[in-house]
Amino acid sequence: MSLKRQSLRNLIAEVSPESVVALTTQGTPMLLKEITHQLAMREKPVILVGGFSKGHFSKNALQLATEIHRVDKRNLEAWTIVARALYEFERAIGIKPL
Repeated sequence: MSLKRQSLRNLIAEVSPESVVALTTQGTPMLLKEITHQLAMREKPVILVGGFSKGHFSKNALQLATEIHRVDKRNLEAWTIVARALYEFERAIGIKPL
């Protein structure tokens, strides 16, 4: 594995996921548990999490998503969403906490 500079579009094309879910405050409300349960049944799922101090995903970035959801009424920090998504995905695929 190596690092390289590329666009989000090219990265997603390279990964070739079955689905791309963007998590944004402007998305359709859905529980993160439901999203990760659905993603656990898909081949190579991708979750996009915005880490913006202000603003939102660009239109070009949102066009790459197959689904766009909001997982909380509040504006949460990106690390909080990522941690919750990882935990819920682990639960969805059957990894149990110690």
